[in-house]
Amino acid sequence: MKTEKEIRDKIKEVEKSNDHVLKGSMATITENAPRALMQLSATATLSGLYFALGEPRPKYEHEMES
Repeated sequence: MKTEKEIRDKIKEVEKSNDHVLKGSMATITENAPRALMQLSATATLSGLYFALGEPRPKYEHEMES
């Protein structure tokens, strides 16, 4: 079992290492498949980590487009 601090540290690590895909516009499979898969992977990982904390995952820049 991980401590809350370990989970929060992992969240920071994932956000930092995937900053280039969490910011900017949302990619699609037809436009930029590698970026779309990286966005999906990063947000899925972050969703799991926030779930473990019992908190909702914040929306990142690529998810806020109207």
